[in-house]
Amino acid sequence: AVTGKPFARHWLHQALVHHQGSKMSKSLGNLVFVHDLRQRHEPMAIRLALMSQHYRTPWPWHDGLLQEAEQRLTLWRSAGTGDDGDADLLDEVRLRLDDDLDVPGAVAAVDDAAGAGRPVHAAAALLGVALQEGAM
Repeated sequence: AVTGKPFARHWLHQALVHHQGSKMSKSLGNLVFVHDLRQRHEPMAIRLALMSQHYRTPWPWHDGLLQEAEQRLTLWRSAGTGDDGDADLLDEVRLRLDDDLDVPGAVAAVDDAAGAGRPVHAAAALLGVALQEGAM
C-alpha cells in the first residue's frame, strides 16, 4: 500500500442485488439510491432493510423490505428498556456476528427478544441501530 501499511486484512464481496427482475446496475438504470429512500423512510429503517439480507446470498430489492423494516423498528422501539440490556441477547447477537457475519440471524434474535418484551436497546446499538426517533 502507498502508506507502507496493509490496506485491509479482511474483505468481503456483497452478492448481487436484483431489482425489477434484473441485477441492480448503473448500466441498466435500475439503481435505488439511499438519498431517494431517505426522502420517504427513516435512516434506521433503511439500515434494517439492508441488514435483513446475508451478504453471501443474492437477493431482490423491493419496497416491501422497507415496510418490514419499519414494522421491525416499531417493534424494537416498543420492547422493554432495561438500561443494562439483556446479557443473553447480547451474547446471541455476538455469536451470530461471529458466525460468518450472520447479521440476519442477529436481527432475528433481536426480533425474538423484542417480541417477548425483553430490552433490546443495547443489542440494537451493537448492530448500529439507534432506536430513538429521528436517529441518523
